[in-house]
Amino acid sequence: MFQRIIWIQVDQEVDVTIDSYPNQVFQGRVTFVSRQAEFVPRNVQTPEERSKQVFRIKVRIKDQDKLLRPGMSADVWLDRKGTRP
Repeated sequence: MFQRIIWIQVDQEVDVTIDSYPNQVFQGRVTFVSRQAEFVPRNVQTPEERSKQVFRIKVRIKDQDKLLRPGMSADVWLDRKGTRP
């Protein structure tokens, strides 16, 4: 996991999929990458998942239609040399 964090750079363009809009891809740009790992939040369902570490990133999403709301679940897709990891 720690090797993959180097793939993420501030100002990198990313694709974002939102659970509420499964057939739509939003474009975004990375605005922040944490320098320090942290544990997954306690509200994650399984103990196995809670013991993993993650890096916080922030992405500004282009949402001209104002469809998105704070707290919506999302996945961010990084394009690394033309392919997703």
